[in-house]
Amino acid sequence: MSTPLGFATQTYLTFAWVLLAGLVLPPCASPQTQPKPEASREERAQEEKKKKDDETGFRWKGYPSLQFGKGTHLDIRARVQFDVRDFESAESPAGGADSSESDFARRRLAFEGEIRNMIAFQVEAELAAENRWRDVYANYQQFAAVQLQGGQFKLPFSMDENTSPTNLDFVYRSLAARVLAPGRDRGVMVHGRLLDRIVRYELGVFDQDGRNARTQNPERVSGGQTIAGRLVAQPFRSSKSVAADFQAGVAFTSSDVEQGVRSLRGLTTFEETLFDSDLWVQGRRQRAGFELRWRPGPFSLKSEYIRVTTERRGQSVEDTDLSPLLATGWYVSGTWAITGEKKASGLNKPRRPFMRGGLGAFEAAVRFERLTFGSLGSDGPASFSVRADVIEAAGDDVATIGGSWYLNQWVKIQLNAVRESITRPSRGQPTSTGASWAYVTRFQFTM
Repeated sequence: MSTPLGFATQTYLTFAWVLLAGLVLPPCASPQTQPKPEASREERAQEEKKKKDDETGFRWKGYPSLQFGKGTHLDIRARVQFDVRDFESAESPAGGADSSESDFARRRLAFEGEIRNMIAFQVEAELAAENRWRDVYANYQQFAAVQLQGGQFKLPFSMDENTSPTNLDFVYRSLAARVLAPGRDRGVMVHGRLLDRIVRYELGVFDQDGRNARTQNPERVSGGQTIAGRLVAQPFRSSKSVAADFQAGVAFTSSDVEQGVRSLRGLTTFEETLFDSDLWVQGRRQRAGFELRWRPGPFSLKSEYIRVTTERRGQSVEDTDLSPLLATGWYVSGTWAITGEKKASGLNKPRRPFMRGGLGAFEAAVRFERLTFGSLGSDGPASFSVRADVIEAAGDDVATIGGSWYLNQWVKIQLNAVRESITRPSRGQPTSTGASWAYVTRFQFTM
């Protein structure tokens, strides 16, 4: 049996022989011992960026950013959108055959960032509005598959409604998203990505059924505590085909509405009243949504369908149930980046930036949509009565032709021509106002 001293001596001698062999013998030709190839320019740039992100100090990322060490930063973002509208119709909001108006659509300031790559947060406010606070939330994101978000933010419903206004293909969101999707509310949501990011899920509980379904009139009722969920899949994400970006999704919301006059509004593109909301309701309000998106190269195709029902339990003149109110909306839109940028990568950084003597990126877009209001009742004649079982239907058919000019990552100019045909209920047969045209120009600056 060897002594501790003998064992130590053998260990030192073995180490010495290994060191000597490493210094004297030529390197082995096996791939494992060959020197690593020199890092590429992109790898060196990423490594340099990572080192800078770990440092403390001021950064300019196209917007001001304060870095507080590894994974912790605070960004300052701003958005200004100014609209000019021209109308060619006697139905214009200004009441004239030809009229124009302009205003600031958004003037927002936001603070957003991360804490040690574990908690993301955002505080966004509209600088001149009654409802000043927009997105105010924190998101625990340590695990990609299960994240927890709480605060005030948009309910997980509708692709178009949950697209940032900075990245919209058109000046205005679709009517289905603006009128029927719930919008923002206070709540908590669990969400994440599964199966190598092929599937994304969102499920939350919120105080009410969103700001879009409410008015400033406290006498009107809206949905109470709301459950909302959304499931989106990109089945070909891991492939290298043109179908890699294709995604399909479904969403729902469910809430109870107490007895009273409903507050869900029927509005046109320019926020005229489309459908009289003075109807008595009580019971369950449910939304169902279906969405598709495909962005092959410089092209994109998007579509959504939304259906909202609100029960009217005990609301007839005999205190019996009436058929639920029904609202539906759908749209189909397509875009083409004329200058060749890939839609999935975004056009806010065109390959020929304006600042370098280029003209930026140009995109053409077209959208067809329809919004309808009525009831599920089918027995008997349609009526305008607030307690009728069959409600006279109202609808809005809209076609939008547009173009966007992305000068650089900060400035975008959009021009939209909107053709709208409105059918309103009357005490008799629904009446159509005929087609009207409006032209909208939006100047956008984001930082």
